[in-house]
Amino acid sequence: MNFGDAIVAFLNIGLFSSLVSRFTGANTAILVFCSLLYLGCEPVETVGIMLTYLVFMRLTIYTQKKKLNFKHLQVFKGYKVFIPVFFILVSLFVYPFAALAIFLLLFMTEILAQMWADVPEEKRASRSQITGWVVTGSILTTIAMIAVKFIPEDFYYIIGGIAGFLICVFFYWLGQDRDRLSGIWDKIVLLSFIPLGLFGFDLADWLDDMRRHVNSTLIAYNLPFIFLPVFFIGFLMANILFGIFSLSGLVITFFGALGLRLFGYYEMSRKGKANLVSLGFTVLAILLLLITAPEPTGVSKAVDAFLPSNHYGFTGILNMF
Repeated sequence: MNFGDAIVAFLNIGLFSSLVSRFTGANTAILVFCSLLYLGCEPVETVGIMLTYLVFMRLTIYTQKKKLNFKHLQVFKGYKVFIPVFFILVSLFVYPFAALAIFLLLFMTEILAQMWADVPEEKRASRSQITGWVVTGSILTTIAMIAVKFIPEDFYYIIGGIAGFLICVFFYWLGQDRDRLSGIWDKIVLLSFIPLGLFGFDLADWLDDMRRHVNSTLIAYNLPFIFLPVFFIGFLMANILFGIFSLSGLVITFFGALGLRLFGYYEMSRKGKANLVSLGFTVLAILLLLITAPEPTGVSKAVDAFLPSNHYGFTGILNMF
């Protein structure tokens, strides 16, 4: 597949995944994952694309209601904003990926600061709790990401498809009783970062939809402050471990965000009940993936070659051995 065909394929994935998810509630990340494998992406490529897509799309989702005004920043207010701007400009000539990462960090910090102000004080977790959850989630994501390198390419789509199907079954089971697993809900949330690192599955919305009747911890009310930082760290680790700077992921994100702006975003009910339509469409995408049995061809390499992450030939720590 040449560069032009690959770009068109990726923009279709971004736009139509957002469109299907908007009207059905299907898990957008699983739809994109299935589409990437169907297209011929390799396992490590897929995870890198997914993590790039997720961190940008989460920011897009959160800015649907929270607009970022650079004249009224909360964390980098006044002249402080020139500190990250300086490092962004320097990084463009030293390590281009770092420039994008610093911009994302600035954007993410300001959006989360605005969202934090809207959380009722009695529902706010302490900063030490959130830090602990983010660290744990990041470690699980990174370990799972490393494991991808050792999964045989020809079996990756099977493992990912089965994992996605089991996740759908699990959420259906959860939705039958709103008190089910409420005592270990924080552990359920943290365990969701394992499929994030393995396949790029974002389960934040479904977990939010399955909010328990009684929450033993405050984690259910603080999901954005956990998931977005973990996505960002996963995005960084994809570059550090594998040298991934995914133009493919950015293309999918751009058209996914376009679909989001045009059609809106599916709002979760938070009633703790399974949405059979969303589960059904997600399972359908997984079944189509398993039936087609795609072969990895490294299709995204034709696109990503146009966006080197550095000028030194660094291809990631794990690719050095």
